[in-house]
Amino acid sequence: MLMRLAPLFATRHGAKLMYPKVLLALCGIIFLAYGIVCWVDPEIPAQQAGLFIATHNGYAEMAAMYGGLQGSFGAILIASAFIKGYVRPGLWLILICIGTLAAARGSVALSDLDSSFQVANSSLGIDMSSSFTAYTWGALAFEVFVAVWAGISLLKTR
Repeated sequence: MLMRLAPLFATRHGAKLMYPKVLLALCGIIFLAYGIVCWVDPEIPAQQAGLFIATHNGYAEMAAMYGGLQGSFGAILIASAFIKGYVRPGLWLILICIGTLAAARGSVALSDLDSSFQVANSSLGIDMSSSFTAYTWGALAFEVFVAVWAGISLLKTR
């Protein structure tokens, strides 16, 4: 199946733009799908992030920011993968938007990381703990990976 999709991402430059287009398309699908789910049921992102929606305004805000904004972001990334001349702007969009998400999330999550080192009997013990859940660490890992991939792609597609 992947071989059938390869021509969709091919350009006159060959594989040079294939991987950036794959990044744009995959991220676009992820953000569009997540946006639709969050628009339909704002409780999903709220529960995952540990938020409580107290009023109807809160539901509208969650649907708009997690549903509408992320869905439209995904649609823009998908379009960037397929419209000539939009690959680099799409990569810049990922690098800036997702990179700053990672920076903000990481600055808070990593500041809460409690680590201790113990040296006893010629052995080193390292203990790390955090009150953040897999949701935060998973989102941070995804954001860092995607932003780095976009940055590398920008360097390779000059």
